Amino acid sequence: MKTKLLFFTLFALLSNVEVKAFEVNSIYYNITSTADLTVTVTSGSSKYLGSVTIPKTVNYNGSTYSVTSIGNRAFYDCTGLTSITIPNSVTKIDLWAFSGCEGLTSITIPNSVTSIGEGAFSGCEGLTSITIPNSVTSIGNYAFSACWSLTSISIPNSVTSIGSYAFNGCGGLTSITIPNSVTSIGTNPFSNCGSLESIIVEAGNTKYDSRDNCNAIIKTSSNTLIAGYKNTIIPNSVTEIGGYAFVNCTGLTSITIPNSVTSIGEYAFADCTGLTSISIPNSVTSIGQSAFIRCI
Repeated sequence: MKTKLLFFTLFALLSNVEVKAFEVNSIYYNITSTADLTVTVTSGSSKYLGSVTIPKTVNYNGSTYSVTSIGNRAFYDCTGLTSITIPNSVTKIDLWAFSGCEGLTSITIPNSVTSIGEGAFSGCEGLTSITIPNSVTSIGNYAFSACWSLTSISIPNSVTSIGSYAFNGCGGLTSITIPNSVTSIGTNPFSNCGSLESIIVEAGNTKYDSRDNCNAIIKTSSNTLIAGYKNTIIPNSVTEIGGYAFVNCTGLTSITIPNSVTSIGEYAFADCTGLTSISIPNSVTSIGQSAFIRCI
């Protein structure tokens, strides 16, 4: 009896897998819910090319499914993809969904999307502009990392969290405003942004600030500078320079650390290859691992 039950269980599972993946008009889908009739776009047997329009709904086996997400690595490394149209039924762009799509130059994210996953657009080297709608609440780690050609980005005040290295290496960015809605910021989200001249945390943010026009992000509750850039002036109210705060800031040539600072975190100034002058006050009693590594 147990053997027969196991057989039927395995048969049901295998049958379920067989109907989960399908292709319509050269776009591949996985069924995410048979009850709600929803699907996610997934990677196909060959890479997507040219211009792709994702429909709002798709028919399969007599049922109409809503397309609600772009799945993990769905368009990963599709270097021949030149444009993509995402319907307003999509609520989530998942992990590494468009990573490595070098041929994309612009993309419009519909205002139905609430989250942009880790690495979603990383390595989209040709991406010059992108609009993040005010429906988005979270931007994942590395979401736009290595988008070298991106020259401007507007973070809407719906966003509550920005992940680690979210915009790492976006060399064309010159200014950033962090809205007062943001309550969580990962490890230096704008590291290696060599052109960044101005970063401002909006007044009224209860978690972070950029006091005294310092061109930096400071965690208010602990007076910790968590992200600094080439023209940052460290206020004398800061007590800690956080880990990775100035990592890869190659444009930084000199910095004055005020005597309010008592600790410098790990890798705080790592790879600041242009740094020629720094004075550490006697108030500093703790310096983290590799804080100044490769500062040649």
